[in-house]
Amino acid sequence: MEKEDLIKSSFLPRTEVLERHDYKPTHPVEVFMVRLLKHHIQEIISTYGKPTSSNPRVLDVGCGRQPFRKDLEALGYTYISVDVQQNPEESVDFICEIDKPLPDSIFSLGTFDFIFCTEVMEHVADWNMAFSNFTQLLAPKGRLFITCPHFYILHEEPYDFWRPTPYALRYFGDRFGLKVLHEIKAGNAWDVIGTSIAISYTLPASPTLKNRILNKIISKCLSFLLQLLDKRHLQNAVNLHSPLYLSNIMVFEK
Repeated sequence: MEKEDLIKSSFLPRTEVLERHDYKPTHPVEVFMVRLLKHHIQEIISTYGKPTSSNPRVLDVGCGRQPFRKDLEALGYTYISVDVQQNPEESVDFICEIDKPLPDSIFSLGTFDFIFCTEVMEHVADWNMAFSNFTQLLAPKGRLFITCPHFYILHEEPYDFWRPTPYALRYFGDRFGLKVLHEIKAGNAWDVIGTSIAISYTLPASPTLKNRILNKIISKCLSFLLQLLDKRHLQNAVNLHSPLYLSNIMVFEK
């Protein structure tokens, strides 16, 4: 690739992404991740997201179509949203990137008691700048909630940069004076297997009768296994132990 092409490729325009309005899977590959995250996100909101001030504000970073807005407002928060593009409802308050200098108008609102940032950081190139902005936006004792995938397909390409470990999250939190209140490696090996199968398909290696028959058998077996995993029959019957997992979930406090 020529130098000029390389430079241009680093500034590719973002494609319009229609985010989910309800936190439900819309494709088989999302089933295990989305269900898992919905459970943990709702748990975090109820456990660590309760307001501690008289006039609490929450900042939803990478808000999309704001599937958890009602949950946050129900706790008494004034809801403010940030994203890189406007949503169909035109309800995004600030169109900007969290790893770039933010508009003064955000800071003029004051600090936030809770920053909500789910499934965003894998799309953020400059974590140093992002965590610097988080720290400036957080009120003393304010909390930052981050989820990001550890095992998942490439998505929203080419703006899909990282599959961070918990150590990466801890490193940047510590660097900017944030302490960890809560940490989970969410999902198990069954979830990883289900996600892998959901995005896979089989083809015979060659057109021989033997390979075509084997291909059909394997395809049927994978389809059946995916159904069992989707209905959680295997998860409820057998614990599959492995270091593999789907998502990092972490709550920081300033």
